[in-house]
Amino acid sequence: MADSLILFSFFLLFLILLKVSPFILGAVVIGFYLSIVLDVPAKYLSKKMNPKLSKFLSYTLLLSLIFYSAVSFFPIVFSEGKKLFLELTNITIPVNSNLPKWILEFINSANQQISNFALNILNKIFSYTPSIITMTILIIITTIAVANLKEYLKKRINFFFIQDKERGYKFVKKFYRDFEKFVSGQVIIALFVGIMVGIFSWIFGIKGAFFLGTLSFITDFIPFLGVIIVSIPMLMLGYSSLGIKGIVISILILITVNQIESWILAPKIQSDNFNIHWFVLIISILIFGDIFGFIGILIAIPSLLFIKRYWVEYILGGKRWEKPGKNLKNS
Repeated sequence: MADSLILFSFFLLFLILLKVSPFILGAVVIGFYLSIVLDVPAKYLSKKMNPKLSKFLSYTLLLSLIFYSAVSFFPIVFSEGKKLFLELTNITIPVNSNLPKWILEFINSANQQISNFALNILNKIFSYTPSIITMTILIIITTIAVANLKEYLKKRINFFFIQDKERGYKFVKKFYRDFEKFVSGQVIIALFVGIMVGIFSWIFGIKGAFFLGTLSFITDFIPFLGVIIVSIPMLMLGYSSLGIKGIVISILILITVNQIESWILAPKIQSDNFNIHWFVLIISILIFGDIFGFIGILIAIPSLLFIKRYWVEYILGGKRWEKPGKNLKNS
């Protein structure tokens, strides 16, 4: 009983600290998340080459893609957005139009105000670029540190338990395996999403196809917000490349890829990794996001996995889950 209280106390303490210090602990969470993401291709490559070399190649490749996406995002949004809104500024309705004069003046004035407002926002975003780059470097450093920290904790995890150290170690090991399976599935899904967005963008002639594919891969790990982040530069690049037609094509690409992910990739790849209803997953993501912000979206599903594993191991005593007409093995 003491071990179960210790575990749950650590979980609550983690949530409290995340709320009090979201930036520092958030960097640790992202670093932990990315360290597992980086290990996924390393495990596949280790079957073909030396494990240390495979880990080095995996870390170098994925961290380079993350850094490339981060440092390219704001300059592209700024430059393409500036072009777009400068064009909007130059659009005026002829005075000899059939519309009343006061409507013409209102439309032209509103158009000018909207364009100036948008340009001010873009300038402000651009001013934050150095901070974003610094944060990206901090996350990369944290990722490498957390990867080493995992090995340190693995050897000392028994010290956190009092009554049954072996059971506690097995709990942590199973929870980590659950989370690792979830992340592994997300890596495969994100890879497909990135490839599809990149290929479709290239086929239809949208500029920055490689950047859009890479950004789609990186941001696909962020539920809901990922597609919004990608849509900003994609719509701008679509308009810059093909005009209004490019915006329509960009929207169709995003919708098509999102539907393929939601209805084909995610259910097929993640079906064996969860035994949690999809509605519970969505509500949990929304609640955690509302309480903890951006980081809450990332920890929602891992928290559910922890609670599920805790319930099975310490409340049910490791007993089997049973459904009507079907027995389920230990999770």
